Amino acid sequence: MHEDRDDAAKACRFISYAAGDIVGGPGAGETSVAFVTHGAVRVSLPPDRHGDVAFFDVTDGGVFGHLEALTGETPKLSAVALSSAEVSFLPASAFCMLIEAHPVIALDLMRAHARDTMTQAPRTPGEASGSSHMLYAELLRMAEADSKMEDGLLISRLPRHRELADWTGLSEAEVAASLASLVKSGCVERRYPGLCILDAEKLRTLAFGGGAPKN
Repeated sequence: MHEDRDDAAKACRFISYAAGDIVGGPGAGETSVAFVTHGAVRVSLPPDRHGDVAFFDVTDGGVFGHLEALTGETPKLSAVALSSAEVSFLPASAFCMLIEAHPVIALDLMRAHARDTMTQAPRTPGEASGSSHMLYAELLRMAEADSKMEDGLLISRLPRHRELADWTGLSEAEVAASLASLVKSGCVERRYPGLCILDAEKLRTLAFGGGAPKN
């Protein structure tokens, strides 16, 4: 068993992140399992039909992306570092081989998942303070027509997360998580120092619902 774990460790990629960085692996569409070895990471689910982004926090010793690895589904998570963090990524194939060879590891994961399900339900930004709807609406308000893309919108200089948080009532981490989710879904694209809105109609729907006004 020790040899298998050593092989798994060799297959891992170890990456360090600063607070506010978008975390790779499952948060970037890769099929891999992420182990947080130090720090804290906020993991966001795709926006629901109301435009709200549910999230949960993973700290030292935590894991995410394992459910997608087990089911073979395409990863849909977005992740952002809440603090300086170190994360190791294990390819999904290597992860599945490891737990198939050692059921005790699978049992430990099931127990951890059961504890999380019972004690830490996913939250939405609106449950704490502001609403992601306000952030989406603010992005539309700041955007102008993008001369480089038909029907595209562009924010030439995106305000800092702290400013967006002050305007919308969200925390900086919630702003970062919501933006990361929009990037992941293909709705927007970072074009530093700005933001390109690729699907304005989708963003309007997220911000205002089905009866969204058009600019």
